[in-house]
Amino acid sequence: MNLKIRFLLVSALILFACYVNAQNLNGNVDTLTVQVSDLALHSVLSTPDEENTPVALIIPGSGPTDLNGNQSQMNNNSLKYLSEALVKNKIATLRFDKRGVAKSAYSTLKEDSLTIEIYANDVVAIIEYLQAHGYENIYVIGHSEGSLIGLIALQDINVSGFISVGGAGNSADVILKKQLEPKLPKTYFESVVQIIDSLKNGHLVKNVPAQLGALFRPSVQPYLISWFKYNPVSLIRNLKTRALVVQGSKDIQIDTNEGQLLAGEREQVDYVEIENMNHIFKTIEGGMQENIESYTDPSLEVNERFIEAIVNFINTENP
Repeated sequence: MNLKIRFLLVSALILFACYVNAQNLNGNVDTLTVQVSDLALHSVLSTPDEENTPVALIIPGSGPTDLNGNQSQMNNNSLKYLSEALVKNKIATLRFDKRGVAKSAYSTLKEDSLTIEIYANDVVAIIEYLQAHGYENIYVIGHSEGSLIGLIALQDINVSGFISVGGAGNSADVILKKQLEPKLPKTYFESVVQIIDSLKNGHLVKNVPAQLGALFRPSVQPYLISWFKYNPVSLIRNLKTRALVVQGSKDIQIDTNEGQLLAGEREQVDYVEIENMNHIFKTIEGGMQENIESYTDPSLEVNERFIEAIVNFINTENP
């Protein structure tokens, strides 16, 4: 064989071996769709090389957040990095684009038909998919609003454990008031309170001030009504499995009081507070500006103590 050709073949084999090893180090990533009631959800299943590992289903937070934790103007890869870290610790993950978001978007979507129960039913369907494909040790990780969605879903189906990250203890109407009060003039905030209270009582609001139209537009009000009626503390008390509540000390969206409230005093709920971690799992050593900038900085990895807390919880056998 020509010496030059032999050298090229050997080089190619070395490169291929390096590629395979790199793939093994990062686990195996499979793109798939999970059929739910009326559509197929775009999903990614990431698995370590080891067999019979636990699997963590990761539920994104509110808004058009995709399976990587990103939105169109907010790229930080929070959920992608969480998944990769868990796979390195021999825990499989399944991430998915919520219905209507990214590759799970569909042309017939009507905003006024969405409720939080629909999102919860999608989660139940994904858990059933994992069960049907041989996974027995399933954990649900709900981030932000995904925590509440996970809690609602787990009222109807059992898993090995539940993990809330940046999830609220109060109902969403209370959280929304808390978030909006310092940001709005007093007159606007008084109007907000009236609208929220009406929705909390199950009543649509016809006359919404133009300045508040984006937040309380008619098409989103049915979702808000469905969202406001759930009490996370009551839901977590009803779980038939153990749970972990993780909260970051630098979370500017859901404060530590909310995490402590959610964990409460239930024996099967652990609470871990991560120093200097913000809402998207990033480590923030400085102040508000650094915190805000992290939401659009995909170069920042997720907090290591955060990963340790989740891995330790999953690897601890049920009592």
